[in-house]
Amino acid sequence: MKINDVEKITGLTQKAIRLYESKGLISVSRKENGYRSYTDKDVQTLKEIKLFRSVGITISDIKLYLFGVMSIDELMEKQKAEILKESGKNSEKYRICESILTRSSVDELNNDYSFTENEKIRDKAHGALSVGIDIGTTTISAVVYDIDNKEQLEAYSLPHNSYIKTGTFVEQSASVIIEKAKRLLFHILDTCEKIVSIGITGQMHGIVYIDEGARAVSSLINWQDKRADIELENGKSACQQIQAITNEAISTGYGIATHYYNMQNGLVPSEATGICTIMDLFAMEICENKKPITHTSIGASLGLFNVRDNGFKLDKLSLLGIDKDLLPEVTEKSLIIGKCRGIDVAVPIGDNQASFLGSVGKNDDTMLVNIGTGSQISYVSDDYLELDKDLELRPLIEGKYLVCGSALCGGFAYSMLEEFFRSYALSAGMQEKAQYSIMNNLAKEAFESGEKGLLVDAFFCGKRSDPNLRGSIKMIDRHSFTPSALILGVLNGMCDELYELYENVPDRKSHIVASGGAIKRTEVLKAIIAQRFGASVSTNQLDEEAATGSALFSALATKKIKYNNGFNEYIREE
Repeated sequence: MKINDVEKITGLTQKAIRLYESKGLISVSRKENGYRSYTDKDVQTLKEIKLFRSVGITISDIKLYLFGVMSIDELMEKQKAEILKESGKNSEKYRICESILTRSSVDELNNDYSFTENEKIRDKAHGALSVGIDIGTTTISAVVYDIDNKEQLEAYSLPHNSYIKTGTFVEQSASVIIEKAKRLLFHILDTCEKIVSIGITGQMHGIVYIDEGARAVSSLINWQDKRADIELENGKSACQQIQAITNEAISTGYGIATHYYNMQNGLVPSEATGICTIMDLFAMEICENKKPITHTSIGASLGLFNVRDNGFKLDKLSLLGIDKDLLPEVTEKSLIIGKCRGIDVAVPIGDNQASFLGSVGKNDDTMLVNIGTGSQISYVSDDYLELDKDLELRPLIEGKYLVCGSALCGGFAYSMLEEFFRSYALSAGMQEKAQYSIMNNLAKEAFESGEKGLLVDAFFCGKRSDPNLRGSIKMIDRHSFTPSALILGVLNGMCDELYELYENVPDRKSHIVASGGAIKRTEVLKAIIAQRFGASVSTNQLDEEAATGSALFSALATKKIKYNNGFNEYIREE
């Protein structure tokens, strides 16, 4: 049938139909005269797309569903979570998602919902592509980046839902994560041409045990796991005992601290011959390598690592009874570790480093402030530095370092407050609805009116140097104890926690690039950061900064681009 007929049947405009074709959601044949010829299957797919778009599902997510990367259950659960944040369970869009999960027919569910297609129809011609994969704590993200035209073509995000119930420990299914990451990567490789490099990043610190065949013999014990803070038989935690034996401080959640706890409690799998991160495991799988090769940025994230010499502190590890052969091989210069379907794969890098590379276009006088679930400040140093105990010097690339300060709570403080307000609203008989938009408006009004807010110390999860520290709320009087003052106080407290770290860094910066989910969702945060740090603030125009950074790093590793004081030609800031 012709496009005019499809337009009448589906209720979609011709512009929208051509858009979905250009995005690869439908593949339309052409007759000898050159006119498009649509099948009944095309029409049914377009009806599905219209329904999905009516509840706000992105084209990228629809593509993952249509190509079998994401199931209908995963697609709906992801969108329900997004709708819940915006409008609550009683919204019409949430109801439609629930109906889709009960497998009602598309024709019954499709309605006259109006929606706007803002995406431009993209010409399929493009330059050489780099792919970046970010294996995060809750999601797997991917980016397709056109390195010739300096443009992000696609961005995907796939929840991996991999948590395993293991009592008080925090573990995730390594096999589930790897399977979903491979599914996403192979979808991109199957649907894109001219891919020249693959980059990988993801959550640092956590470990997976592997056997001689490089197969996982344990779950992923991730960075959130706090077992190294549990007291051992001698009354000390694993972290305290490591410091007593080696005179080296190491935080709970770091791989070597986790392994040391497992050693003391007989929890190391008998088949284990090595440890690696989830990114290293994924890289081995797709390259069919038999031993993990890791970047210095990831090696340092395991703990007891000499950043200056780019190697593990073998003498300290020996004191703990940890065999050096258990550790992955570390590389700083050999950046290509194998091939996947004939495409060069770069050594995985840490997500902090990848986020910096994907966010900060130019290093000169610039610092990255990232506020997501946690939060960090980071900037580049050309020289090795001795830093305050709450700061870290982490390897970056090309002999450069990142000066980093990390807050354990960060944006989680704001989500705690949102849960507080949501719980109250529910108890008061209101519908369950996310409170973020209301909170954001109150905070913006309070800030713009000059309200100072309450004094909130946002150490609700402690500090790396003092895990037992807790937060507080001060300066309460009969005039200041208002929702807006509390909300603004928490946002100020989140920034104050980072500024306290900033006060101990050797350099001062005049410009800040702000990134992370909290920055994107909370408009007033940029202004609060600018005021607190006394610096100009911008954001970049790219999605999935860590995946983008890993894609650019892989292009660097294959010598397709150069790192000239940053990827300033590739990262566009507002």
